[in-house]
Amino acid sequence: MRAATSLTLLAAASLSVAAATPPEFVNAIEQLKQTAAAEVQRGILPGFSIALVDDQRVVWSGGFGLADVKKMSPARPDTIYRVGSISKLFNAVAVMQQVEAGRLDLDAPVQKFAPDFRIQSRFPNAGPVTLRQLLCHRSGLIRESPVGGYFDDRQPTVFATVRSVADCALVNPPNTQTRYSNIGATVAGYAAQSVAGMAFDFYQREHILGPLGMSDSSFVLTPAVRRKLSNSYMRMANADGTFRHEASPLFELGTIPAGNLYASAEDLARFMSCLFAEGKTAAGRQILSASSLKEMFTPQLTGATNGFGLGFSVGRFGSFKVVSHSGAVYGFSSSFIALPGPKVGVIVLANEDIAMGPVSKLAEAGLELLLQAKLGRAPVAKPAPVKLDAAALAALAGDYESESYWAKLEVNGDKLRANISSQELDLTPLSATRFRADGRFAHNGPVDFTRDGAGRVTFTALGQKFSPAPAKPPSIPDAWRKFLGSYGPKFIPAIVSVRHGHLYVMTENMVDYRLTPLNRTTFAFSPGLYTDEHLIFNLDASGKARSVILANMELRRN
Repeated sequence: MRAATSLTLLAAASLSVAAATPPEFVNAIEQLKQTAAAEVQRGILPGFSIALVDDQRVVWSGGFGLADVKKMSPARPDTIYRVGSISKLFNAVAVMQQVEAGRLDLDAPVQKFAPDFRIQSRFPNAGPVTLRQLLCHRSGLIRESPVGGYFDDRQPTVFATVRSVADCALVNPPNTQTRYSNIGATVAGYAAQSVAGMAFDFYQREHILGPLGMSDSSFVLTPAVRRKLSNSYMRMANADGTFRHEASPLFELGTIPAGNLYASAEDLARFMSCLFAEGKTAAGRQILSASSLKEMFTPQLTGATNGFGLGFSVGRFGSFKVVSHSGAVYGFSSSFIALPGPKVGVIVLANEDIAMGPVSKLAEAGLELLLQAKLGRAPVAKPAPVKLDAAALAALAGDYESESYWAKLEVNGDKLRANISSQELDLTPLSATRFRADGRFAHNGPVDFTRDGAGRVTFTALGQKFSPAPAKPPSIPDAWRKFLGSYGPKFIPAIVSVRHGHLYVMTENMVDYRLTPLNRTTFAFSPGLYTDEHLIFNLDASGKARSVILANMELRRN
């Protein structure tokens, strides 16, 4: 408790409130400070920064916890973080600027603008890949490239990264499924830099970051950025199923347009205000037209009201339209959420990997408080927890499995806890059958229990149905035992294990995904990060796997 109290004091010391805080926001800010201080005490996030935006003003920004745990340096409002896939918003702005200039066409084959991009197709009647598809994740491209992908710390150029997909194949025909793709966004950014005739990071500085006054932001690590950059921390998987917590590595991604932005919360607030001003900067410069932004804020190619626009994720926060993006990259987690209607928004940047649970909690709390302060909206009533007796909780405990994940539910004192494919969650009962899941991986996630026709307990979570695992799982083939183990970089290994008679693979220090055998050495991923992609084992003469192909990159056995 002593350390947590010290962190709270550091948080209070690093707050920054606008010189003339609008009086209607004072109570909201105080409540958010309390929520943030409690999150420091919770201990998942070493440090984080928050900015609250009301149209053309930052009504408050603050830093909490530590930017450097070893040196006890506090996080500040202007601390710089890697913001991961929030980069894709700036990437989309660059593409749309070139569309407005007449140099790009959203619906023409992307090879017209990026002739170095090539990819194989096993779909003879498929149409071409277009920029529109790339920006809304409907291109059919693989998630990661063989060079410059998430497992590659060699810091290749964008050119080398794009060129590396020439021997890869489309996973789906273009515009048939929504599949998140980092290389897809990178190809779009490469097209923009190609027609503009300048490197992507230079283009961003000259045409977007600079005009917005984002002086603390960059798509490459400069000396100025490094001086204000937070340290970062991550939970790294071990081969035995445990985790260790260490400082994360720092290297440039090859997918620079998709995920390499460094920025502060206050700088991202300037970008958000530009969105609310229909593309106009604080200095009055129009960097993008209102019509382009409207198109970017509209879900593309599916006819749905929610989904991916051009760069932006489009959804709802209560009755309000939301345009947003989250980010996660080597020791950092982030959230950028804007409500174009009431023109309010929140930025939360944290220095902990795979921590969208607490980051989402902070962002949602900030949004709710902003709406209450600006619109006089009453607080949203939330379901109150209920008390269940030990027998009721014990009836839900056990081992389960879904299409993608394994799960173990256990009673700990008077609480029910879940481990879902290596992510631990607290399950709070809201009724006899509905629970709320909270942890580093989730915030307010619904978990619903029921009984099937045979009287067995089942539940839904993470969008999947979990059923009891067999009491006596079948033995795996002897050949599979030679696949078990750790592969690839020690800081982000692929770990192959066995559960309930199935092979699983841990990816990106996140969760174990169930594998389905297609032949002796090739396994299909279950739905998740790598839906419809394959894990391929390369064997030595004894049949032991010497490496695996994951995300189109060879990872050697450790």
